[in-house]
Order: sequence, then structure tokens, then C-alpha cells
Amino acid sequence: MNTVVLYQSRYGSTKQYAEWIAEELGADIYPADSFPAEKFAWYDTVIFGAPVFGGAVLGIAGIENNLAVLQNKRLIIFTVGLTSPEAEERLSNLAAKNFSAALQKHATFFHLRGALEYQKLSFGHKILLRMIRSSMPNKLDLNQNHVSREAVLPLVAAAGGDFPE
Repeated sequence: MNTVVLYQSRYGSTKQYAEWIAEELGADIYPADSFPAEKFAWYDTVIFGAPVFGGAVLGIAGIENNLAVLQNKRLIIFTVGLTSPEAEERLSNLAAKNFSAALQKHATFFHLRGALEYQKLSFGHKILLRMIRSSMPNKLDLNQNHVSREAVLPLVAAAGGDFPE
């Protein structure tokens, strides 16, 4: 199986997941913004990972813009954020807002939980987080880490890889 893992990462959680997925599958791995579109032809399976910020999936336009090239390939998309993978309604709304109907029909989707380290956030993200947090009845923990290697195993299985021993 010829697989490539592409990722967009801001604070590192998505990159860490992408590295684990590539390792499990023996796949090539690239930051999405440095991957030339003509290389899609080399791969049977394309896995794309991106963080979610303020309800937006970063970098998804690169996949949407190349959907015609990706039609005959297995396409797996994973998003990374603080939302629980069990929050199906929120994730459904996220997909509807960020992915075209054609992409939703073609790709297999996974959502993985990321990390929040307040001290590492950009100034703009700190302000946004403070605004969101002030409107919440239960205050959001400003330091949390849900990143785990085990979380990638269902995605690896969907991509045709085996679970590790």
C-alpha cells in the first residue's frame, strides 16, 4: 500500500498524530503546505490531518482544491481539537461547515482530541480563549492534554494497517 500522510499543525498535536500514523503505516509524511499537488498521483491512500480553531479546519482548501485528483484514492481526513470524538452533533456541524458535500461523500473522517497549553498559545488565541471561557458555565481547563498514540489505531485500521502487537 502506497500511503502519504499530510498534516497542518499549529501547536504540535496534529503533527504528533501524523507522525504516529505514518510510523504505523510505513507511510511518507509531509507538512501539507510543502506537498506539491502533482505528487498525489504517486499514492493510493492520502491521509490529511488538521487542527480545528474556532470551528474552522485549517488547510482543508488544499484537499478540496484537489478533490478531482483524489477521487480514485482512499482519502482519510482527521481533525484535532478539544471536542470529544463522542460529541457527534458538534462534529457533524463541523463537517457541514468545513467540508463540501463531495468531500464528505468521498472521505472517511476521524476526530482526535488534542492538547491545550495556554502558555504556548499565540496572543490572538489567548484572547479568543479568554472570551470563550468567560461565556462558559464550567470554566475550561487551560492546560489539558488528550493526545495519545492509541487514538490513531482506528484510523490506522481504516487505512489498511494492522494494530501493533
